[in-house]
This record gives sequence, structure tokens and C-alpha cells, in this order.
Amino acid sequence: MPHANLVCKAEFCAAFRLHNAEKDSAWNLETYGICNSENFHGHNWQLEVEVSGEVQADTGMVMDLLKLQAIIEEKVISRVDHRNLNLDVEFLSGKLTTTENLAIAFWAQIQPALPNGVDLVEIRLKESKAHSIRYSGK
Repeated sequence: MPHANLVCKAEFCAAFRLHNAEKDSAWNLETYGICNSENFHGHNWQLEVEVSGEVQADTGMVMDLLKLQAIIEEKVISRVDHRNLNLDVEFLSGKLTTTENLAIAFWAQIQPALPNGVDLVEIRLKESKAHSIRYSGK
């Protein structure tokens, strides 16, 4: 069977603060700069989720893109959009809310919800026009 990759995009807005409680204020300010603001700050993130699998003969699809979109909405977007990532999101509790750690946490939410035979390939998370990360589960 032929193999194909699907990409589904979503957006969310959220507040957060980068702060390592095990380090002093000077270290946090030097390491995280304005992202260490005591009053939090926000980004408008763009999330891309890429999956891969065999194109099924009976449907002509790897999976229904609307089902992939629904998984991303249920497992991630509905839980982070217009929230404070440090205070409101259970699956981020105790984690430094860097873009890297967000992508890793999103992977852990999405991957188990995918249908059999569909693999999560990559999560791309863009925090601004100039900055983004890619995570492939390694």
C-alpha cells in the first residue's frame, strides 16, 4: 500500500512564564529575559501535527483529516487556548513551559489517541514569526 503524510494545523493563544524555581532571580532573568515576567506574558502559537500511514484501499485516506483535527482540538487546543499554561493546564503541571516542552507534552497527548496504523511523525510549534521548533518524538 502507498504511504502518505498528513498535516493538520491549529492555533492557540496562551499566557505563561518561564521560571525555574530551583534557580535564583538573577539566573532566571539572564536565562529567560522578558519571558521571566512575574506577571506572565503571552504568545499566539501555531501548531502543526504531521502523521503518517498507509493509504487505505477502502477509504483512499491515511485517516480522516476531520478526525485528526478533532483529536488535536480535544487533546490539546481545548485545554491550552486562552489559558495560563503554568497555572491552568494539568498536563503541563510542574514543567517549564518552553516551546520545546510544550511540543513534547503535546506529543504525549496526541500520540495515544491516533488510530492503529497511523504514526505521529512530527510536531511543529511556532511561537512567533521568527521562532519555532520541531519535535519528532526522539
